[in-house]
Amino acid sequence: MREFVRRWGPCIALLVGVPVFGHARLIGTLPAADAELTDRPTSLTLTFNENVRLAVLKLTAAGHDVPLTIDRGAAPAKAVLVPLPPLAAGKYSVEWSALTQSDGHVVKGAYSFVIR
Repeated sequence: MREFVRRWGPCIALLVGVPVFGHARLIGTLPAADAELTDRPTSLTLTFNENVRLAVLKLTAAGHDVPLTIDRGAAPAKAVLVPLPPLAAGKYSVEWSALTQSDGHVVKGAYSFVIR
């Protein structure tokens, strides 16, 4: 055991002192994931635990893309709000990816909601 500590102790001490950086993660959406809505939403909001810059946002219904206008010049933010065109009843799929401001990593995900 002494040999292990003598040999590896300095390395372990360095690792313990290294800060751990997590990636941004999605903490909320409006409309919410798996929501069943009776009112048509006028915007879509993605909320993250840290500032991000939206890279991709794709909204589809019945296999067809819904055109969205995304402000590519927007400053990084924790909440990204995108106006929606008038939506018909149906199931909508949202695919997104964002670039984290703190470490430059790309995070992505998908969810869906239904309008009745």
